[in-house]
Amino acid sequence: MIGCSYQKKKESACTDSTLYGYVSICLPEIGGMTECRAHASVQAVIQPYLASGPVLGYYLNNETYKQVDKLNEITYEDYFMIYGDYQRENYAAQEADLDLAEKALEETLFDGTHFDRISSRVEADYGTITAGQPALLEKYSRHRNVRTMIVLMKYKNGENETSVVSAVDFVLVKNRLFNLAYYVAYSGGKSIDDAKIKNDAFVEKLLQLN
Repeated sequence: MIGCSYQKKKESACTDSTLYGYVSICLPEIGGMTECRAHASVQAVIQPYLASGPVLGYYLNNETYKQVDKLNEITYEDYFMIYGDYQRENYAAQEADLDLAEKALEETLFDGTHFDRISSRVEADYGTITAGQPALLEKYSRHRNVRTMIVLMKYKNGENETSVVSAVDFVLVKNRLFNLAYYVAYSGGKSIDDAKIKNDAFVEKLLQLN
């Protein structure tokens, strides 16, 4: 009876969900942010990502969301994106796959040969230039089903150069492996600490709901 009661409470907390392959993933509500993956302007932004996998969730902070109709005209940071891989959406992933996926991304971003190739693709697809190789600031795992990398990267768009802190999470839920990424403008050490706190809180809510 206790187990049934807990399960009902857990299910009732899910107000938004999305399918990853045949599995339903519950998306958390995040204070100060709006999930808006279905909005036409967001669909235009995420279109390049859809070539390799589905975007399961996209969260803008509420101030940016007020300008959601103008996303292609403004520069914004402070957003989350949950995304998957078409090749993995019905693959029964295990904990070991988290480490393999993390290692693969680490080689892509921080090995010079791989990075030059990925940088050229980013420029062609998104119109932004990665102004220098990214820096891996930290790796950690606060949960057995999550691996987190904190990355600092510079982007150049025209004459404007921006430094961005990104928390990239590999998440294993219901035997499905997908990514959660949080992007925020870099403004010193505190912005890194704040990004980690906000990212870890999101991960915790995601795991609780699923």
